[in-house]
Amino acid sequence: MAALNYQAHDRAVWINQGKFAANGGCGWVLKPPRLLCGASAAAALAPAPLLLRVSVLSGHDLPPPEPGLIERSLMRSTSRSSRRSLFASEGSGGGGRPDSPGSPNRCKPPARKSAVDPFVVIEVTGAAADAADTCSARTQTVSGGGENPEWGETFEFEVAEPDVAVLLFTVWDDDVLSADDFMGQYALPVRCLRRGVRCVPLRRADGTPHEGAPCLLVRVESESQKQLGEGDMTSLF
Repeated sequence: MAALNYQAHDRAVWINQGKFAANGGCGWVLKPPRLLCGASAAAALAPAPLLLRVSVLSGHDLPPPEPGLIERSLMRSTSRSSRRSLFASEGSGGGGRPDSPGSPNRCKPPARKSAVDPFVVIEVTGAAADAADTCSARTQTVSGGGENPEWGETFEFEVAEPDVAVLLFTVWDDDVLSADDFMGQYALPVRCLRRGVRCVPLRRADGTPHEGAPCLLVRVESESQKQLGEGDMTSLF
């Protein structure tokens, strides 16, 4: 049994929503057969590790950033090669915000960015073996990419237990002097993936659809056709 705080729309809730999106989103999914039998039989039914290759090609009609809604520092960190500081010190950029009564900036709201610099974080989670840094990746930032950025980047994930794994996409607006701003998310079970070029619909933090049809264009590849649910009625995109 697990407890989730549905008042906070965060990574844990997104993964839970993605897990139960299978089986038509009816609210329940069957456990893999290996989890319904004894330890000796479970070892024989354990799935083979899956080499999953995901290419993030482009974004289309991306929604506007939502400053302050979700802090990416609360998300699991990505691989060491892509980690970076999310916050600048108060003294950066000219010694911080002046707060004297005569300061012209004292009562002004923070300025909104005129351009969006999007990037994508991809995570595979599920079993403990799939919770390491090697199961997360980050694209490069497309400076001024706006609503229709192009990446063309490919990432490989070694999924230890694909029958219980969940793939999570999150899109962020890269900010240098403050926390990155959330733009959209989508999660689904790895076993519900299908090969080929697919559109990943982006949801708000609370899981509801955005107006229009914002999406990521991705390519999914794997050496194992069976484990990706090819032709499976539970495939989600």
